[in-house]
Amino acid sequence: MSDLLNMELINSLPQPLWGSENGQDWWWPIVDICVETGLCRIDVCGKLQTMHFTDFLIIRDDAQVMHEPDSFYLEDEPS
Repeated sequence: MSDLLNMELINSLPQPLWGSENGQDWWWPIVDICVETGLCRIDVCGKLQTMHFTDFLIIRDDAQVMHEPDSFYLEDEPS
């Protein structure tokens, strides 16, 4: 199985990454990401919950830069 997500991009961003389903109210710290499947675990009040990377509307890195989740997929890289 090949990777769906760009591991080099993910690792190059200031950590931790935060994900939001609506971009406003709740930001969940992303604990880890499986680059092969797109599944990730978030910290919800001290408990880990599994989500898919595309469940997020926006991803924020620790430098407060916003990223579109689609930009992390390898298929979206320019040829």
